[in-house]
Amino acid sequence: MRILWNELKKILTWKMLLLLVTVNGIMYFLFIEFYITHFPNGRPELDNYNISIEMLEKYGAEMAGNHFIDFKETYADEIKKVDDYLQTKEELVENGILTYEDTRYKVGEEVTEEVDRLRWQLLYDSEIGDTLWELQEREYIIESIEDKYNFEAYFYSELNAAQQIRVDELKENEQFPSLPNTVMDNFQLFIKNVAITIFISVVIVISPIFLKDRVAQIDVLQYTAKKGRKLFQIKIAAGLLATFLVISGLICIYFSMYKFNQTQMFFDLPVHKFIGVISWYDPTFFQYILLTIIGIYLLGFVSTFFSMGLSNLVPNYISLIGLQIPYLFLLILVGANFLINWIISIYFPQWLVPTAYGLLLVASIGFILLTWKREMKRDITL
Repeated sequence: MRILWNELKKILTWKMLLLLVTVNGIMYFLFIEFYITHFPNGRPELDNYNISIEMLEKYGAEMAGNHFIDFKETYADEIKKVDDYLQTKEELVENGILTYEDTRYKVGEEVTEEVDRLRWQLLYDSEIGDTLWELQEREYIIESIEDKYNFEAYFYSELNAAQQIRVDELKENEQFPSLPNTVMDNFQLFIKNVAITIFISVVIVISPIFLKDRVAQIDVLQYTAKKGRKLFQIKIAAGLLATFLVISGLICIYFSMYKFNQTQMFFDLPVHKFIGVISWYDPTFFQYILLTIIGIYLLGFVSTFFSMGLSNLVPNYISLIGLQIPYLFLLILVGANFLINWIISIYFPQWLVPTAYGLLLVASIGFILLTWKREMKRDITL
């Protein structure tokens, strides 16, 4: 245990921790901060978010029967308020803007510059601007709920047999979407960039684990001792422990920031309730968050095994950096985008994501085992 502790201290030095803070600070302000400080991000995201909160508070997770009737009545009442307001403004009446429909742009419609100016002024500078934005989003929600059986509209191509079975299952169980997906979109962008930052952090921390000793020729001295070669195993254990601590620490920090997005009220909502979201399984939003965190841990350990294996094989730091760039790029491109964000998405075959995780874990563990076996047979040369 004392040796493990010493190896852990060699990995998590104050210089390494300072580098980790610097890298995460840069990554945070470049790629993560926006999805926290700018949520909801303007119009119509703000209106989607506010309406979602209102729907959850009034109706809960289900939008059917009387709930949907009440929602449409609210929509109609808001339109009447807008119509009444417009008809009190002489300038609007003179330019033919008498009703809510007159404030909207239609496909192929040609309007005068004055009408165009008045419409934009109503949206951004008038007393009913917020109501107009909300009405557009309420209309979109109503259309989506009324078109609830049209899951096929979510797909870019014809459904395969497995996808059709899943869609039929959702229809049979009447599991239809009803809430805007603003919260889900924001979380997916947030967690993707958090995952990328964590993968880079893990590689930075773990990469020197074996190479540092070999460059200083400490390993030659270690291997002359009776327990010298067993240090390889201890270093692997220390690397895994360091990875766990780094990932856990960064997840705690970033999710303590994410809580300011105020999405806790959506945690018990099934993910299929978000419009445009369809998956192989039916987790709640909170369970989906946990799945992405588990995915980050798994891919973080995959990165650790590859980094340790390469650290044991390469002759210098330049070679180490050069060899790590391809798999780190692959981990960021494929891992963060697909294996994290789309971990249960129906757009990919149901077997693909778990198979990818399994293959990556087997390959990375096999790689470190091969380097372990090689190290046990290594001759000591001065």
